[in-house]
Amino acid sequence: MIQFDQIIEKLRTRVPLSDDDYQLLYNYLQTDEHERTFKKELENHWDEVSSRDDLVLNEPDELYYKIFYKAQELERKTKKVSTRSIGQWVQRIAAILLIPLMVVAALHYFNQEAPSMAQSSIKVESPQNSRTRFFLPDGSSGWLQAGSVLEYLQADGLRAVDLKGEAFFEVAKDESHPFVVSTHSFKVKVLGTRFNVEAFEAEDVSRVFLEEGSVEMLGNNNEYQTLLKPGQEYTYNNTGNTFVVMEAKAEEQISWTKGILVLKNKSLLDAAMELEKFYNVDIEIADKELEALPVYAKIENERLEEVLEITRLILPIKYKIEHPKRLKDGSFSKRKVVISSNQ
Repeated sequence: MIQFDQIIEKLRTRVPLSDDDYQLLYNYLQTDEHERTFKKELENHWDEVSSRDDLVLNEPDELYYKIFYKAQELERKTKKVSTRSIGQWVQRIAAILLIPLMVVAALHYFNQEAPSMAQSSIKVESPQNSRTRFFLPDGSSGWLQAGSVLEYLQADGLRAVDLKGEAFFEVAKDESHPFVVSTHSFKVKVLGTRFNVEAFEAEDVSRVFLEEGSVEMLGNNNEYQTLLKPGQEYTYNNTGNTFVVMEAKAEEQISWTKGILVLKNKSLLDAAMELEKFYNVDIEIADKELEALPVYAKIENERLEEVLEITRLILPIKYKIEHPKRLKDGSFSKRKVVISSNQ
């Protein structure tokens, strides 16, 4: 197909795609066979196309969906996207993202008819003990931490996200449609950037780390608080309703998106809270005097037992792991780790 080859050549040589190119791609990608062919071509030329300024992505599948979103948006401007097309799109996302250590939650389209850029809604839930890769209709993407829930609504010129838990966002730039993340503590307003939001309702502190671009911090009543610069972390005290802004390292803030937990100069108490989320366990520190002990660790592929054993060799502690117990409702509790002094 000559026209298809020309599109691949444009991507390879960094020539912008025209509206006609996107229209051709949208029609071409309606079959699984054509989808596989296109993805294969992207993989073959990945080193050449991955550094495009308008498509800065980490893997071929992300580039595929970025292009598909743009093609789909142009199609929506001329006519409604069929329910069948949307269904195929959701199935494709589920198929490509259900890989080890990365479980994709259901994408709930709950409009009366097929979503459009005028109004589309998505809900993503990340199961415990897993990370979730998500892609939004506006071209934005990111990672959702275990046990977190994200709801996305695009309507009335605004891209709105309600977040319960933690998520890392790569926001597609769109100056006419601000992207706003709302939590129980604050709101984050952006146009296009990369940032992490940690806002679990059960925790005393919520955080925002900015890796790239700029974000505006707002109170829940939309009152202006501050503007973050790259490398800055905004920390909000949910009890005192106060915040501070400090410099922070990206490795410590967003490594979880790669399945890595970095603990640098954390207290044992803070480290325990991070380990609870990372391994989906409950941790109890039986002796209060242990809570302030410093912890330095980088955890990638280690089992919980290995991490605890290494910690035992470094710090004056001992530990006990209690296995899940059956609850009255028939479900099971989490594993529990009890840490105490060995002295």
